[in-house]
Amino acid sequence: MTSLPSPAFARPWRAGTVPLAVAVALVLAWLTAALIWGDGWSTSVRAEALMLPPVLFTGSTLGYLTWSLARSRPVAFEVRDGAFVVPPADQLSAAFATSVLAGATASAGMLMFDRSEDWLGEFVATWYICLALTAATFVLRLLIRARRTGRMLLRPEGLLITYAYGSREIPWEAVSGGPPRTGLTDPRLRIGRPDLVRATGLARRGAVKAFLPTGDAWVRREFLTDAINYYLAVPAAQQSIGTAEGYVHLRRVLRA
Repeated sequence: MTSLPSPAFARPWRAGTVPLAVAVALVLAWLTAALIWGDGWSTSVRAEALMLPPVLFTGSTLGYLTWSLARSRPVAFEVRDGAFVVPPADQLSAAFATSVLAGATASAGMLMFDRSEDWLGEFVATWYICLALTAATFVLRLLIRARRTGRMLLRPEGLLITYAYGSREIPWEAVSGGPPRTGLTDPRLRIGRPDLVRATGLARRGAVKAFLPTGDAWVRREFLTDAINYYLAVPAAQQSIGTAEGYVHLRRVLRA
């Protein structure tokens, strides 16, 4: 197996795993303390327990999310298993998951109060709904992360794209138009031969366009689209995809 990992990929575990695990541990510790000792707390102590941990946790989580979004994505592919691999943006998925978890702490904290208090009792159903929605969103973010949404493979025979709801295998000869280099939305491929495209899960079959989930991918959008457009314009170069020599040639052509 040929491997040319860049420093952005050379990690002993998936990016964002440690912050996500720490966030989950803090929330569980906070809720456990509230359940064990909450009955003996005064109303003022409960109010502080309700407000301070979620506020501090939410602030730190939003800071981590902002930092993750601001980071410059690498101009690099992984070269392995006969493909150029675009890894998923694991740090972003972890940041979004922790931000949802932070939002759940406020709803969970409200349940520490005595339900008999008139000014709180009317909102118990609302708290449960908010807690259920945020918990469901958190689980969904974990499933998206586990599926490695945003992972893409450039192979000699074509593209393999992983979405949250399925995947698509798109042969080069099925593509009639390459993706735009810039734009406000994820770039899209025009499919001239939808009969050649294979789809799994809920990915629509027979689609005449297929988007590249660059928002969930840990690579610079311009580098990815330039590489795809190069291989569409120069079919003879497709056979070198997934090799060290082909990768060096691609970076020289794109001046990356």
